[in-house]
Amino acid sequence: MSRARIVTALGLALLAGCATGGKLNSNVEVLTQDAVKARGSGAERCAPRELALAEANLEFGKSEIAWGNASRAAEHLKVAEQNMKKALDLSRNCGPAKVTIAEKKPVAAAPAVIVIEKVDRDGDGVPDLEDKCPDVPGPRENQGCPVARDSDGDGIPDDIDRCPLDPEDFDGFQDEDGCPDPDNDGDGIVDKIDACPSTPGPISNRGCPVLDRDGDGVPDDQDRCPDQAGTVENGGCPDTDRDGDGIVDRLDKCPDAPGPAPDGCPRKYTLVEVKKDRIAIKQQVHFVSAKWQVLKDSYPLLDQVVQVLRDFPKMRVSIEGHTDAIGGESANMRLSQARAESVQAYLVAKGIPADRLEATGFGPTKPVATNKTEKGRGQNRRTEFRIISME
Repeated sequence: MSRARIVTALGLALLAGCATGGKLNSNVEVLTQDAVKARGSGAERCAPRELALAEANLEFGKSEIAWGNASRAAEHLKVAEQNMKKALDLSRNCGPAKVTIAEKKPVAAAPAVIVIEKVDRDGDGVPDLEDKCPDVPGPRENQGCPVARDSDGDGIPDDIDRCPLDPEDFDGFQDEDGCPDPDNDGDGIVDKIDACPSTPGPISNRGCPVLDRDGDGVPDDQDRCPDQAGTVENGGCPDTDRDGDGIVDRLDKCPDAPGPAPDGCPRKYTLVEVKKDRIAIKQQVHFVSAKWQVLKDSYPLLDQVVQVLRDFPKMRVSIEGHTDAIGGESANMRLSQARAESVQAYLVAKGIPADRLEATGFGPTKPVATNKTEKGRGQNRRTEFRIISME
């Protein structure tokens, strides 16, 4: 296209724009005059809705012209023109409301007529006595108050809508603020894909909280024992200690043979052996005949018992004395008690706390062999070290 043609086209466009603007302004002037005429004929009383719509759209049209939106201005002015015509038609025979009150006068006198005209300061067709907004025009269906703008159409007026351009989603969460809430629980997972939209949870659990029924700190979906409190190291299951040495099996290199820390394996003792329920001694504790004093040849044996108690610092032991059936039972009970206490005193003297030891004499009441032979009676005369607990 030549330059001359382009200039000619631009000139025609400008002329068309000016022509359109001039026509719109002309329509505004005509409608403004019609509004004055309608109010003068009582349209605010006989056609309040049509007058309110006409005047409102007239104002909208003026605003759109000011902003340069000719097409939208034309739409508003068209609506204004339609409603203004209706208002003029409906108010053609409409005058101000009058009330006739007859004064009591002598029969011969003519009745006086008093005309009371209802006041409507904002001219919206709703009398001030019925108008909730008497100084601001508004339609009768809104009790004379202007209809608030609701840009996003969510039913919440813009003046109280925190998000006037984004409609409320009415999902039951803070619906009164006018803003959509895509993530009600704030867990970073939008409600549309959140399986628990009101309770925060990780995305790995589809937005739902991770449960831990036994409260051991291991989530149920990772807990091998979800109803039994355990340790993280053991997959949420409680630690076991098969040999009862106080070292849990997962840390015990010898889980079926009791032994001291750190590895839980049994120590090599020459005169004693640590069993699950007792410290087994490989020879008897020797005492002075018919007395309770420990003979020196038993010191090495008792020293190894001391070492076991040192190796297992939480072990508690019951020292139990037994006799054969020779002699009176009462005397044997006293003798076995005294011998158990004598062994206890030796261990305490070697540094073992007394509260880890108990001493009990059973006399002849718990034989392990017959009392009819010397060999059997020798077996019944014994001292035992029963393990009470390892913790």
